[in-house]
Amino acid sequence: MTSSLATPPSESRDFVARGGVLTACVALVAGALAMGVMAWAFQAAPARAYHSYLTAYVFVLSVLLGALGFTLIAHAANTTWPVAVRRLSEASVAVLPLFLLLFVPVVLGLGRLYPWARTAPVPEPLASVLAHRRVFMNPRFFTLRACVFLGVWSFIALRLRSSSLAMDAGKGGAQRSVALRRSSYAALIVTALTVAFAGFDWLMSLSPEFASTMFGAYFIAMCLFGGSAWLVVLVAFADARGFSGPLEQSHYHALGRLLLTFLVFVGYLAFFQYMLCWIANKPDEVVFYLARAQGTYGWESAFLVLGHTFLPFFALLSFRLKRRPRELAVVGAWCLASHYVHLHWLVTAESERRGFDWLDPVALVAVLGLALGSAILLQRGKSTVAVRDPRYAAALAYRSR
Repeated sequence: MTSSLATPPSESRDFVARGGVLTACVALVAGALAMGVMAWAFQAAPARAYHSYLTAYVFVLSVLLGALGFTLIAHAANTTWPVAVRRLSEASVAVLPLFLLLFVPVVLGLGRLYPWARTAPVPEPLASVLAHRRVFMNPRFFTLRACVFLGVWSFIALRLRSSSLAMDAGKGGAQRSVALRRSSYAALIVTALTVAFAGFDWLMSLSPEFASTMFGAYFIAMCLFGGSAWLVVLVAFADARGFSGPLEQSHYHALGRLLLTFLVFVGYLAFFQYMLCWIANKPDEVVFYLARAQGTYGWESAFLVLGHTFLPFFALLSFRLKRRPRELAVVGAWCLASHYVHLHWLVTAESERRGFDWLDPVALVAVLGLALGSAILLQRGKSTVAVRDPRYAAALAYRSR
């Protein structure tokens, strides 16, 4: 599982990724075939296909944005332990430019997804709400904002990764480390604002009669939670196969605490958003929760309280569990699955075909397969460990109690 630090870490050890071509090809082929099925479904079953695709798209993208947030926070906070696992988060976010292309189906399905993008008349009082927001919520401006968001995230992710990889060639590690920390301050603010507005655009506007000023922070918390769960699983996988440095129990403990923190953050915001809407009892806000309290979505609501929040919360309170890679990875995988259910609850409740649908896993395979295959190929020939970072030795020496 782990290695002791009896000797200092050797920079000569080879962590360069060379394999994975077969896995990448399988993922890409599976993703391409699934995307072909979705292309057919967009024509044959548009009432649900676009909502299934949006759920999968936002799920994978939110996980990557959470990994990007982890990288930025690690640089800005100038902490040492994330250096031991940071390269894995950088490898994940390298595929963010791909999501500009994967956003095309969302643009083509705006009329099916969002009431404000439809040309057919809608009844009052929704018509008045849409007319009031027409300047901001219209297909052209929506698409422009999305391209800006995706472009900004891609630029930040690629700049962080390229500077980190440059250290492997011995190019000014100390200077680059300081520059990364300073640039991450501004990048954190920009990323937080753009992620918040993306949450307003892509998720909250599915129900244009619903409005919540805390929805942006809610989506940020969801991204950080999903990204932390992904890193827990990825780090445990890489450690078990020798793709990472000699990690200790303390590193997993730190990742587990981070996952618990963001779980509490999501639960806190979700509860208070619901509580404020319940106290105000305004028809245009309550309808959002009424649509998610019936049928399949009633069961999903119960799962989000018990399975998504309380079950991992009590599991992650355990000191021993957070220091055991396999058990922590199981909790991380559970959190990833519950994160998908959370987004399914948000998105598909507004579709004409409610509940779970066979297109949901197909869409997930399409987006996840293309992203995973691309990430593996992009990482080939590059080190999976930032051994030339000046803080790497201190990162391996990290201990927590």
